[in-house]
Amino acid sequence: MIELKPTEFEAARPLFRELAAMHLFATAVLNHDLPGRIYVDDVNRPQSGFMSTKELQFLAGDPDNDVFNAALKQIFQATIFVGDGPGATLDEIDLTFVGDSWLHRLETLFGDWRWPPIPDQAYHYLCQKQRLNWREMVPAGYVVRPLDTAVITNQPADAYQFEVKPLADFGERDFGFCALWDGERRGGHAAASGRIVCTCSTDVISGTACEIGIETHPDHYRKGLATVVAAATIEYALPQGFRDIWWICAAGNLGSIHTAKKVGFAKQFESKGYFFILDEIEHKRQATNERNRNSGFV
Repeated sequence: MIELKPTEFEAARPLFRELAAMHLFATAVLNHDLPGRIYVDDVNRPQSGFMSTKELQFLAGDPDNDVFNAALKQIFQATIFVGDGPGATLDEIDLTFVGDSWLHRLETLFGDWRWPPIPDQAYHYLCQKQRLNWREMVPAGYVVRPLDTAVITNQPADAYQFEVKPLADFGERDFGFCALWDGERRGGHAAASGRIVCTCSTDVISGTACEIGIETHPDHYRKGLATVVAAATIEYALPQGFRDIWWICAAGNLGSIHTAKKVGFAKQFESKGYFFILDEIEHKRQATNERNRNSGFV
């Protein structure tokens, strides 16, 4: 087992080529646009490999390489199972490989882990042109602004606490937009100092491609805010030279799927993966939700 130096990543490109075509995170690591770790069995002619990014992990090549698998299991125990991620602490492990190629080896790699993985299926959407005039779609009481230092630092003391990408995580090319709400105090007229209730920002950028992620506070669901901020982000991205804008969502997330199509994304392909949440209580809650969803209970 060898951990490649960044200057050696090019040796692993053929091994991860198919995964890089599916996931911009893998491409970004290979292109040195994102921190990551790559482990292989042989630096000159790698046959098996593992890549870890701040959000996703990938298995590639020969899954029946017993020596590699034994060493990789030790790496898991020493790093990602304790939340040690490249460039950020990991909250969960999101493992992806091509098709079912490594499925029969999960027991080898994770058999003594404290709880079993949760299967996941994702849809990959691509947008290459602007479709909506989002300015005509902003609901009363809201305003859309670029997601930047001024907006985030001006949040009121009682602002909603939900996922907003920290500015410290923004690279030089990262960008995003957000919807602000101040309607309850200004008679339906939003102000630039309102609270952030919906965000869309780049998760990763490499070359002329980017992948965006969207988050909406539950109190502001079903108002079209995700559509508006996504369309604003696309409108900004295209003139900046981004030709491929990606959006990945869970196959069961009907709201996200509907929003992607409405904004102008077209489905390209599907992928399967397995994830482990390092917090046991949260992992078991998510596992129950997935079982109920697959059984038709939710």
